Amino acid sequence: MTDITMIPYWKTLCCVLLLALMGAPGVEAWPEISWPGQVTAGSSKTFTCSSPCNPDCVFTWYFKGRTINGSSFSWTPDGQDNTVELKCNVLNPRTGARSIISIVDIRNPVSVQIFPPNNVPTLNRTLVLLCHRAPPGDFSGPSQLADPVVWYKDGQKMTPHEQKINNVMLHFDSLLPSDAGFYMCEITVHQTRVFSRGYLLSFDAWNVSISGPDIVFPGRLSEFTCLTSCSLNVDCTVRWEFRQGFPIGTYFSVNQNKLKWTPSMPGTFQKFTCVAENAAAGRSAEDTKMVEVKGIPLSGSEALQLSGPFTMMLSLGLLLLSGS
Repeated sequence: MTDITMIPYWKTLCCVLLLALMGAPGVEAWPEISWPGQVTAGSSKTFTCSSPCNPDCVFTWYFKGRTINGSSFSWTPDGQDNTVELKCNVLNPRTGARSIISIVDIRNPVSVQIFPPNNVPTLNRTLVLLCHRAPPGDFSGPSQLADPVVWYKDGQKMTPHEQKINNVMLHFDSLLPSDAGFYMCEITVHQTRVFSRGYLLSFDAWNVSISGPDIVFPGRLSEFTCLTSCSLNVDCTVRWEFRQGFPIGTYFSVNQNKLKWTPSMPGTFQKFTCVAENAAAGRSAEDTKMVEVKGIPLSGSEALQLSGPFTMMLSLGLLLLSGS
């Protein structure tokens, strides 16, 4: 049972940790990376690295295998990246070098979709794939493209005879097993050639399963993986759902198909569901795993040693909620 009389101590310790993480007065702040608005394929974006020591600092960027000098640079995504890593190194002649890394999500307005939507590919039936460019903030409905569209199958440019196209549409009179493959289209956006998000034309059902232990223990980190027969971020994306309650513990993280969890409440059960989905194709599959938490609760000191300051603050939040 939680001893509510300990909460003021935890609050004080939490505040001390926050001050330590934020930095005391006189300590040089870490550099920051910033950019205006959403990063979108086909549109130029300027990224800026800032630090209080500017203009005395020397800035160096490390980006997609390149080295760029200066506090800012501009880049136009071509649609072939879902995310990119930005690393900025700041050299202060007085205090030395510091680095910061940011992960940038890239919105791609161009996609290959089935038209009409929710049409399931079936052998010996007709099918139309649409090269669609969504207006800002809208990914629904067909759009007309003024510039010629180039179609690709499995990374190879299709010939006009193979395309059977009316510019934006790829038409199949009667689907054959040989038509299965990964399709992309390429168009011009703001004078930049942009590759679409791809579509995997397949006649096989997706297989989804969750790997990981059936029994876990308080204070011990466990890892679960959503295994799929579809290619992640190519023909499907995955998400985790918690339909019988969110996992309670001292640590929890999700990174695409990987889930890590350190439980804290023995004698309970946790249900994990992984959903693989391609919204444009109207396809999805899922798997569910029930996990039992066994053992005895850790004491506060043991939990602190295992979890560290960040996890301790998360635990504090759970204690405050349980005591409210």
